[in-house]
Amino acid sequence: MPLLLRVAAAYNVAFALLLLVHPAAAFRWLALPATPDIIVQALGMMVGVYGLAYGIAAADPQRYWPLVVVGIVGKTLGPIGFVYGLAMGSLPRESGVLILANDLVWWLPFWLILLRVRRSWWPRRQTGHTG
Repeated sequence: MPLLLRVAAAYNVAFALLLLVHPAAAFRWLALPATPDIIVQALGMMVGVYGLAYGIAAADPQRYWPLVVVGIVGKTLGPIGFVYGLAMGSLPRESGVLILANDLVWWLPFWLILLRVRRSWWPRRQTGHTG
């Protein structure tokens, strides 16, 4: 679990830096509509904060599991917004690579982390052990 969360942290920080330093180029490469740099950079800051959260969670996934929950919520809302944007005609289909790389690839690993944390937590809860 810690290694996976460190990889997620590094990926998010690297992607955030790309968005912060080269906002227009990043959106061009991803086939996204032209967007003011400040908006892309704000998105980069949010992605970087997710990276920070995953880095913290990597230190102790059992303790910091709520940060993984925040991540899975964000990685679920992103694809929902993409499908909506696609349906409304405001996003090109080609930009789906962003959803694949930033969201969908993390679903299974993050859910597995949460299930593992849940399994380790549940027996203590049933026995009344407060740990």
